[in-house]
Amino acid sequence: MNKLSTLLLCAALFVTGLTTLAQTQTTPTMQEQYDKLHGIKPKTPTTDKSKEKSKTTTQKPEKTTAPSKPPKQAKTVEPAKPKPTKPIIPAPAPATASEGGFGIKVGLRGGANYSSITSDAIKASGITVDPLLGYHGGLVVELGGKTFSVQPEILYSQTAYKISASQAGSLLVGESRVNSVTVPLLFKVSLGNGPTKFFINAGGFGSYALSGKAKTTFSGITTTTDLKFDSDDQRLEYGAVGGAGVLLGLGRAQLLIEGRYYYGLGSNGDVPAASKMFTRNIQGSVGLLIPLGGN
Repeated sequence: MNKLSTLLLCAALFVTGLTTLAQTQTTPTMQEQYDKLHGIKPKTPTTDKSKEKSKTTTQKPEKTTAPSKPPKQAKTVEPAKPKPTKPIIPAPAPATASEGGFGIKVGLRGGANYSSITSDAIKASGITVDPLLGYHGGLVVELGGKTFSVQPEILYSQTAYKISASQAGSLLVGESRVNSVTVPLLFKVSLGNGPTKFFINAGGFGSYALSGKAKTTFSGITTTTDLKFDSDDQRLEYGAVGGAGVLLGLGRAQLLIEGRYYYGLGSNGDVPAASKMFTRNIQGSVGLLIPLGGN
């Protein structure tokens, strides 16, 4: 009896264990039922290799060091374009006036005179004196620096004038032209730093009469006479001179445009002081100065 009961109990336990095992294996889980209901295919189990691959794929990629930047290529330097060579202008000699040192310039000048004469005797007699045109020309030398200089000249100059007077009810008209060597000595001040400069000058002059002509018209008769000077005549005259002008640069040379006024103050001659005649001369001239020395 006891053995039979024991056998039945063991059999019942065995059957119960099998049933339970079958239920655990065949009964679907809630997840499987949910997947089946929604049409989701069950995931296929992966092998260890796939897991390893998935692990390798899911692993964060190791930080790779950024590839070093390729060295910068040296900039190709374009060959410098050859600059146009300027013509070499030789520097003037140190002694030229253009640099402020002592220099020498020589040149020529010439132009027109508009001259007349005056004297106490002429003023008292009521004689009318009118200026006439003459000419002048000669050599110029300038000694000095950029601002201050001395300018002596030797000029051949013709002064002319016309005298009108009434005699015995007739009109007497006389014209005189006197040719002289005139030597002005001027102190000159130049203003400006560029190629164009303005200047003023002042000084004295001496004049020596060489020859002349006189033409006289009276009662319709015209007479021309050559003037001959004796030792007692007024051949030498002196006075003051001053003027102003502009210098225009022409390379190394300078173009000179100038106006002057000559004012006679005295003369020689064995004549009464009241009869001495003095020149009044307005002079306009053009000249060219060239510095000496240098290339």
